[in-house]
Amino acid sequence: MAKIESDAVRPVAGHLFTVEEFIKLLQAEVLSADKKFELIEGEIFEMTAMEAPHFAAVMRLNHLFVEKLGKMGQVSVQSPIRLSAYSMPEPDLVILHPRSDFYAAELPKASDVLLIVEVSGTTLSRDKAVKRPLYANHNLVELWIVNLSELQLEVYREPKGKTYRQTLILDHADYITPLKFPDVSFSVAEILGTKPLS
Repeated sequence: MAKIESDAVRPVAGHLFTVEEFIKLLQAEVLSADKKFELIEGEIFEMTAMEAPHFAAVMRLNHLFVEKLGKMGQVSVQSPIRLSAYSMPEPDLVILHPRSDFYAAELPKASDVLLIVEVSGTTLSRDKAVKRPLYANHNLVELWIVNLSELQLEVYREPKGKTYRQTLILDHADYITPLKFPDVSFSVAEILGTKPLS
């Protein structure tokens, strides 16, 4: 079978891939081995190659989360989470409930997620149109979109259906306290990279 390299993959009209089918396609290298893919509502999407600003933002956030949260949450960087039988996205960062086995026996699921973060430059429209409703629909209580294009942190809370009822748009002068970590605050300037890490 030829390797699949397109942006969104649905080779049979109306067919939705399950997580198990998606994993088999990856293992059989039917999907191009030099690219990364994620499964969203039964469709396979190619993930955009990471550019330097995106990479730097992910590294900053990883540093900040590990330093400030310590053992209160486990930081997962660009790893899959299984939201349903048809969705296994790979967000840029996820803060998970701490577990001693580091989820060795299974992939994290929606109920394990304390905070989910997408870093968005060229992927901003897809993150808002495709991934934001996915996360809301699976009751992920808080989503951050690090908007590199407009140098803003977009915070989404109170999921209902496929939307979030609360939206905060923050800039470099602001601070943010995650819902699940009420005693910890983050400088938006440090998240955006407009201020060096302290």
